[in-house]
Amino acid sequence: MSSLDKLNLMLGFTVWAEEHGYDLSADANGNPTNVETRAAWLGFEAAHGPAGCRSPGQQLYARIKRTSEYAHQSDKLFPVRVGKPPYGNFAVHGGPGGVYPIRDVEFYIIDDGKQYRLK
Repeated sequence: MSSLDKLNLMLGFTVWAEEHGYDLSADANGNPTNVETRAAWLGFEAAHGPAGCRSPGQQLYARIKRTSEYAHQSDKLFPVRVGKPPYGNFAVHGGPGGVYPIRDVEFYIIDDGKQYRLK
């Protein structure tokens, strides 16, 4: 698992755990100190990690364009899916803002550690 995948997994767990009232205190290495939170993390990691429930196929990534009004949110790649817009033309789901218009992102795939921009 790449460091980007691990970071996204940890961020996803943090959001999920906060919503469910878990104690998110951690040791110096970032590991949960609460036994219930640790067990929840292990389950979350198993379900969403490399061996977990993922649809087959290539993961799509996006990066917010520098010219976008959302450019201040991140300059990193993040995993996305493209689907029905919840409102307007915001069809790109994922990343720090949650949804983006297609015109505001560049799409990528990662193969063998190399990033390839889709045109």
